[in-house]
Amino acid sequence: MKILREKKKWLAIVAAWLLVMVTLTMVAPTAKEVTTPAKNAGLPDEALSIEAKQMIKTYFPSSDGTPLFIVMHHDAGFDTATYEQAIHTVEGLVEDTTLEASVLPLSKMPEQAWEGFTSEDGKTFFIPVTFTGELEGKEVKAELDTMKEQVASALPQTDVFFTGPVGIVADAYEMFTKADVVLMLSTIVVILVLLIVIYRSPLLAFIPLIGAGIVYMVVDRVIGLVGGAGIIAIDGQALSIMLILLFAVITDYSLLIFSRFREELEKGLPTNEAMKNAVKHVREPIVFSGSTVMLGMLTLFFAVFEIYRVFAPVFAIAVAFIFLAGLTLLPALFAIAGAKAFWPFNPRKVANKPKKEGMWHRIARFVTDKPLVSMIPVIVVLLVFTLAGNSMKYTFNLLDSFPEEMSSIQGYHQLETAFSKGDIAPTTMVIQANETLTEEKLQDVATVMEKQEGIHAVTIQGGGNAISKEDDKVAKLNVILEENPYDEKAFDQIEAIRSKADDLLQQAQLKDAHLYIAGETAEQADIRATSKSDMIRVGVIMSILIAIMLGIQTRSLIAPIYMMATIILSFGAALGITVFVFQNVLDYEGVSYRTPVYAFVFLVALGVDYSIMLMARIREEVKHLPLKEAVVEGVGKTGGVISSAGVILAATFAVLMTQPVLDLRVFGFSVFIGVLIDTFLVRTIVIPAIIVLLGKWSFWPKK
Repeated sequence: MKILREKKKWLAIVAAWLLVMVTLTMVAPTAKEVTTPAKNAGLPDEALSIEAKQMIKTYFPSSDGTPLFIVMHHDAGFDTATYEQAIHTVEGLVEDTTLEASVLPLSKMPEQAWEGFTSEDGKTFFIPVTFTGELEGKEVKAELDTMKEQVASALPQTDVFFTGPVGIVADAYEMFTKADVVLMLSTIVVILVLLIVIYRSPLLAFIPLIGAGIVYMVVDRVIGLVGGAGIIAIDGQALSIMLILLFAVITDYSLLIFSRFREELEKGLPTNEAMKNAVKHVREPIVFSGSTVMLGMLTLFFAVFEIYRVFAPVFAIAVAFIFLAGLTLLPALFAIAGAKAFWPFNPRKVANKPKKEGMWHRIARFVTDKPLVSMIPVIVVLLVFTLAGNSMKYTFNLLDSFPEEMSSIQGYHQLETAFSKGDIAPTTMVIQANETLTEEKLQDVATVMEKQEGIHAVTIQGGGNAISKEDDKVAKLNVILEENPYDEKAFDQIEAIRSKADDLLQQAQLKDAHLYIAGETAEQADIRATSKSDMIRVGVIMSILIAIMLGIQTRSLIAPIYMMATIILSFGAALGITVFVFQNVLDYEGVSYRTPVYAFVFLVALGVDYSIMLMARIREEVKHLPLKEAVVEGVGKTGGVISSAGVILAATFAVLMTQPVLDLRVFGFSVFIGVLIDTFLVRTIVIPAIIVLLGKWSFWPKK
């Protein structure tokens, strides 16, 4: 009767999860349906470039909006007829679009004005289109697809590309939509194959995937629900990484539960009692692991840069349900399957049989016998690779991450080839004075600015458009930079001009005036500064919070120090190896500025996961064994499950390397390497060696 009640309890747990999944599927949108672009490119309202952007919106409302550049290349060059056909086609597209858009009326301008949008060889011509209002990826893609079809029909002899921010929105939506399907299928296949190869049990391979599938369906709809209600912003890249995290961690918890369940069955216990004992023993590591990973992800709320901050709620929701599933759904699935989960093996058949010392026991015994010999070479190698990370070069151009065949990339490169580097993303300077501004005074400012390093040309827009119609004490200048607008040299030059802006305006005979700089380069300069400060802020807060959690789990003041030190060292080494591979071997110009932040958050949060599992087992063993033997038993008994989990986690993140986005490939590689370092070097060698060397002090003040 008791056995029947226990089985009903496990069935009720699974039924409850399925009910929640089905209900949410019926009432909530998917997370992908409610993704939103970051406001202000992710920068806060008080960022200098955003203040400048707001000035343009306030004083030059006709200039406000998001640009699309329709780039046309004609091998024979543009004559009057070709110009007219291109202009007529584009103006017709804008007139017919369902989105809020406006186009520069070139058809009403003299032919000389057209040449301002034409390359020197006369073969490349572009028309800027401005979109206003909110741009939703799905709608933009559908509209641009229609435009591309009509352009291809109207201009069959001309190569046409849609680039600029609006073109990127459309291409990014299409790319991430396709990539997520491939990502999920690849993740499932990798986990399935590895589980079958490692454990040679088909059911064991399917149970974690069934659990992960149920949890993913729930998490996806919960995120869609809160995102659709406007409670949180949803980022498409965050959803891709969340999918990987969810399947990987669910598999980790499944292996931890499976390992302890098998131990209990090997004692000859009935299924329900064996699972109750297993849950009792894995509860602490899962609680502390889940809490620590969640804390790590929540530290992203402290980031100023919205691109980082929007990761926090997505991952917090995911980890909360992963944690809940680890204590309810996964044990229930294993309990329902019972000993059959291990087919074709039967763990009860090995009950009371003497066991041979396994590989992990032998490795642990070598490490504990010769801790310095084991640990020092590993630490030296990790330090060498950590120092290699100092050569990291950053790229701030989002387009560098996208595949070359995308229309927005091809159009960008066509502009880059046909025009000067600075023409790709012009900069706007806004001057706010305490006196009426005239074109003569603006010319004085332009003359001073053109003498500054990095500025190719400064022009005053004619037709009275340079001086605001809202306030004649506000005006703007168009600036073309010499360097690539997305290069760090250009950022340095923008920051240099900002730092001496008052002096430059005084040279132009404007006193008590203020200079604001808007445009892609100014925004990227602010992103660079914000990202650097966020890396320090998030890193410090996360390290402190996780150290506190480790202190609570180990009941020690010393253990969190060496555990965090080793985890941060493995992060540094992983970053250094990533730099070496992508910059020195694959010859990339640089890696995304986001990589260190993402890699730190995930490697520290996931790295500490395995250390928690190991320390929980050592603390359990030290209750009845001397410290050295407890370490041997702790490493030996967790070696198989943690190493298997580490391999699967690393391989799962390695799936990101198949994605078309370079940012995801680099991030996936860094986590892949970091997890392997942590699994096979830090957790297996360094931490056990430190514990033995410190002796009774390793868990001080706990005796």
